[in-house]
Amino acid sequence: MPRMASILLAAVAALGANVAHASVDADQGKALASQGMGSVPACASCHGAQGGGMAAAGFPRLAGQGEQYLREQLEALANGSRTSPVMAPIAKQLNEGQRAALARYYAQLPTTLDVDGLAATGRDVASTADRGAWLATRGEWGRNLPACNQCHGPGGIGVGSQFPSLAGQPAAYLVAQLRAWREGHRPPGPLALMPAVATRMDDQEIQAVAAYYAQLPARGKSSSSSSSSSSSANTAPTTTASNAPTATNAAATPPATAAHAMDTAPTQPPLFTPPPASAIPDNAFGKIVRQGEQIFLRTPELAPGFVGNNLTCASCHLDAGRRPDSAPMWAAYVVYPAYRAKNGHVNTLAERLQGCFRFSMNGKPPAADDPVLTALQTYMFWLAQEAPTGVKLAGQGYPKLAPPPQKPDYVRGSEVFGQFCAACHGSQGQGQKQGDHWVFPALWGPDSYNWGAGMHQIGNAAGFILANMPLAQAGLLSPQEAWDVAYFMNAHERPQDPRYKDSVAATRKRYHDDDDTLYGLEINGHVLGSESPPAGGRLQRDAEADGTAAR
Repeated sequence: MPRMASILLAAVAALGANVAHASVDADQGKALASQGMGSVPACASCHGAQGGGMAAAGFPRLAGQGEQYLREQLEALANGSRTSPVMAPIAKQLNEGQRAALARYYAQLPTTLDVDGLAATGRDVASTADRGAWLATRGEWGRNLPACNQCHGPGGIGVGSQFPSLAGQPAAYLVAQLRAWREGHRPPGPLALMPAVATRMDDQEIQAVAAYYAQLPARGKSSSSSSSSSSSANTAPTTTASNAPTATNAAATPPATAAHAMDTAPTQPPLFTPPPASAIPDNAFGKIVRQGEQIFLRTPELAPGFVGNNLTCASCHLDAGRRPDSAPMWAAYVVYPAYRAKNGHVNTLAERLQGCFRFSMNGKPPAADDPVLTALQTYMFWLAQEAPTGVKLAGQGYPKLAPPPQKPDYVRGSEVFGQFCAACHGSQGQGQKQGDHWVFPALWGPDSYNWGAGMHQIGNAAGFILANMPLAQAGLLSPQEAWDVAYFMNAHERPQDPRYKDSVAATRKRYHDDDDTLYGLEINGHVLGSESPPAGGRLQRDAEADGTAAR
């Protein structure tokens, strides 16, 4: 007991020291920001008293940005890996502790941005005539240009410590930074995503995106964002063919990845390119197509009664279900009805979608005639209307990879995850959000897909990862790395298979008795599925709270 008491006292003392250190850091940062030091001017002289920036002069907002992000930028300016004639000389005069203090101080300052209003704005249906809005909210995945909001959150609100908020930053500052990444004058950052993105953008695109984010706070909730949650699924700005992106930009097939090179089919399936979103007709039919597209992109928000986690359809079917090798909707539409071994009978398209809600969304299936399913099927039909039916198209489903040279391994997968995945999905695979707004989906745990979802199969996950991850850098991983990280991802607990009956062993024997799933197997001393959260997620929790849960 004396030894335990001494350990506890030491721990309490260390905690107190850390708290005191944090307070000292914040105070030191505040002093530097407001008063400066010797020849180092006060940060407030350029960035404002509350770190809000000065748009007219092009000085960025610092308040509320991630502490790690701010610290890394100051260190990069000090060591010369990020160039700036104004900031570099200042950063070099600060020592490491002073830079850390400034980062902590500005990170804890409240931001004046209307996060909820910006998030709603970021989900508005963009017009293809507004180039900046389109690239920011939708991207051009055929050029491996994901939407900026894909990482920086809806409305550019920012997320976590690595992805700063963009909304309200001066356009001149954003333009300069994108050009700096393109020209190698800024450190590459997490996964070298920004150089990959910036090098694919021309000057006009850079300026358009910068202008879009710079004006966002002026929009707030009072303009287009005010109707986003209630009506943007039903309406969209009218666009014409003349406003559509070029075929190269809007609908091009992504470059071949390593996954394509491993396709062992004797003949190549036909290619197909879906129509651009700008071609959705401006009539009653087009209204339902847009509804389906928006449900696809904002599933928990627009189909809340059927979704038990925080994933959207687009979490696994990228670019609003358009991207090849990401189980695109146009390729799925043309092969249903189809027999599925999963449930042992011919499935209609509606039944297939019901399964997505039950398993991938960890929710409950809408009725076959529910408006949600009607809108989704209408959207899929519109995407595939020119495609041949009953034919496997190139890019259908996820790539089927050859067996890896080495058996998938948990430890190697953990290393791959830490290097390439954790920056976005969190160190514990929990996903990342800003406030109530999810940006990166959870890969395991209570907010992820359940044990009945197709992504829990290691082969599906490996094919998806190799062809699509990391964002903007498809094909960066080797096939072995994709297999390893897929194994690691699916070697964690997730919500229970809703078909569970009697025991984990019985459920494995009935539904998971193959080498492609880890359900029911012992990994690191734990039997997967034995401590799974209940299927149904928040729908089940809400039902239990209301006393209406199934018993």
